[in-house]
Amino acid sequence: MSDDWKNTRKGENTRKRILQAARKVFSNHPYHSASVRMVGKAGNFDHPIIHYYFPKKAGLFDAVVDELLDEIKVFANSWYKDLETMTIGKSFSLFLDRLFDFHFNSPDLFRLLMQNTAHVEDFGNFPGAEKYTAFHENFLETFKDKINYTAPDEDVRRFVYSFTVVATNYLGASSTYAQFLNLDSSSQAYKDWVKETLMFIFLPRLRKIIIYTADSSKD
Repeated sequence: MSDDWKNTRKGENTRKRILQAARKVFSNHPYHSASVRMVGKAGNFDHPIIHYYFPKKAGLFDAVVDELLDEIKVFANSWYKDLETMTIGKSFSLFLDRLFDFHFNSPDLFRLLMQNTAHVEDFGNFPGAEKYTAFHENFLETFKDKINYTAPDEDVRRFVYSFTVVATNYLGASSTYAQFLNLDSSSQAYKDWVKETLMFIFLPRLRKIIIYTADSSKD
């Protein structure tokens, strides 16, 4: 085994450790409040090492968002598996179960989105801004590819964007909303409340999108 291979392997492992620590920091602190020193402390290594792999905080944040979006893309297609064989209500319920499983097993994505969306004033110049947009667009394109709808595209876009915003709030800021309800954010009771709420808000509109009639515009 050559020294070059060993060094490359070591470098890859160090980079992964940095990203793991950065995920923890950026999912618990807004970008402008987080620091490279905080990442170093979270990963238990000197922060100059981080600068070697990621010279700027913006580049580190961008890499973290890339990693998280890649993870959700892998899972997103599986959320729609076999839904076409069920009623709309059952398929939406199962979709939510799969979405929740993804989040509660890997909560960093929605937490990171929530931490930063509310603190960004100049969104166009915010690191990862294009990828935030890509997150919503990916949800939209996957929905349009997997669901046989008959509604106008603008109605579908409005539905998907609204769903991702509301779901991201309830999941990404679960500790806050759970406190409002006197619940534990990791409890089944909170998960049930969120699911029932999303079903209550979005299932009627989903039915109109999939089974669209000319009279829908009157609602």
